[in-house]
Amino acid sequence: MSTSHCNLALIVVCLFQGSVCQWSVWVDDAVYIWEGESVILNCSFQYPDPLRDPSTVTARWLKNSPFPNNQQAAEIYNSRNMERVSPDVQLIGDLNERNCSLQIDNIHKADTGIYYFRFELGQGNNWSGEDGISVHVYGRPTKPYISVPEEVLEGDELVTLTCTSTNIDQRGRATLSWDGISDLTELVPRTEEQWAGYSWSLTNNFAFIPSYQHHNRIIKCMVNYIPYPYTDETYLTLQIRYPPKNTVLLVNASQEEIKEGDCVTLVCVGNSFPEANYTWYKKDRFTNKTAVLNTASSNMLFQKISRKNSGFYNCLATNYLGSSLSSEVEIDVQYKPDKVTIRHEVLYKCIAEASPPAVITWKISDDSINLTDPRVSIKSEFNGTHSVSTLRLETTASFCVSCLAQNKHGVSVTERCPPGSFTKSLLLAVGVIASGVVVIIIFVIVAWKKKKEVIEGQELESDSQPVIYTEVQTPKKTQATQSEASGRRENEFAYANLQHDSIGKQQAKRQSDRVEILGTV
Repeated sequence: MSTSHCNLALIVVCLFQGSVCQWSVWVDDAVYIWEGESVILNCSFQYPDPLRDPSTVTARWLKNSPFPNNQQAAEIYNSRNMERVSPDVQLIGDLNERNCSLQIDNIHKADTGIYYFRFELGQGNNWSGEDGISVHVYGRPTKPYISVPEEVLEGDELVTLTCTSTNIDQRGRATLSWDGISDLTELVPRTEEQWAGYSWSLTNNFAFIPSYQHHNRIIKCMVNYIPYPYTDETYLTLQIRYPPKNTVLLVNASQEEIKEGDCVTLVCVGNSFPEANYTWYKKDRFTNKTAVLNTASSNMLFQKISRKNSGFYNCLATNYLGSSLSSEVEIDVQYKPDKVTIRHEVLYKCIAEASPPAVITWKISDDSINLTDPRVSIKSEFNGTHSVSTLRLETTASFCVSCLAQNKHGVSVTERCPPGSFTKSLLLAVGVIASGVVVIIIFVIVAWKKKKEVIEGQELESDSQPVIYTEVQTPKKTQATQSEASGRRENEFAYANLQHDSIGKQQAKRQSDRVEILGTV
């Protein structure tokens, strides 16, 4: 009841009862408070008129008895003797308003009892309230505490968790309960009470088989106190130790297709406690040889990935309880066709390296041969990043072939002419050149001979001497020859012996003009 209510009640009652009500004290019936808190004891009083000076009124609060001479009485407050008053106690009411309310701070359980107000006016005018205010101080239950084994391993047979709360004043009026354990145990844990010498303590426990699925599970224990509505709770996060499980390797790339030069991160994700250490492996796509990579981190970063990084990757997560190996993940670094070569043995073979594998097409320099010709056959094979195309030509013609390798990232072209076509062309060129040289040589020889004859004729004309006829001989004709001559005429010649004389050129020329070489006779 508030101070204003007390004053109002006092006035109303006194109006009906007259002078009997001139000496009175009104207080609340009871208050309930937790230990350590502050409590206000509401109080008002009345005395006969005329009004006295409030400074002459002595206010006193007594515990257990309204009369100070009683041995059971304990003085709590005395306005005339403040030295004996505890600093936790103070009069908050205004005596001028006949308000005697008292405040007690940091109240203890020992402060439980009945409190009475007494006021003294001097000259024997004293009054003690017959009805006191009952103060009930309850010990506050301690915050629940959950105890758990220092190390909880997955697969342990049974692990027990215990919740405890102490400083319970009344037996059977407090309970402990759990939250978040419905899938840990099918039993309903029960609260046990135990006397601790000055109060009761409560315990509640349950057992369960730990699993990695219980790791980081939040469990709550609550204490509920019935006499004075009170609830407090404590949370616990379960720490279940277990080996790595469900380890997977994730690829974090800027796009679905990985191209040479892209930034790519490989992440090894494992479920374990405590945290795992990681080992990385790479298997070559062609040799199937596996290498251990030099990193222990849970991720691997390729700032600019290259074709050399292609392969099958996996990671091993390990802690002191066990290990777990991820499945292999293929990293296919794609790039445009590269290292395109043509091999010519019996067949033409074009080999290209690319990712994804390149598609190879052929082009023949001889327009008379096309790829649909029956003499042409093409066979294509793929081996990882290598594409192989074999071209068979059933012809002796000379030509050059071009190999075009292409994928969605680019195209590369290479060309080759077979050695045979080059040799034949070379021989043909040599033949043409040689023929020209022979013709030129013959022409030079003929020209040289003609020039020589001209020169010799000039020398003969200029250097010849007069010729003197000396003798003419004709072949003798026998009988046989005569008979043959009758049938046909053979070419017969007369031979003349010429001699030169040392006469002048003019004479020699005149003599020579007279010389006749007889023909047929």
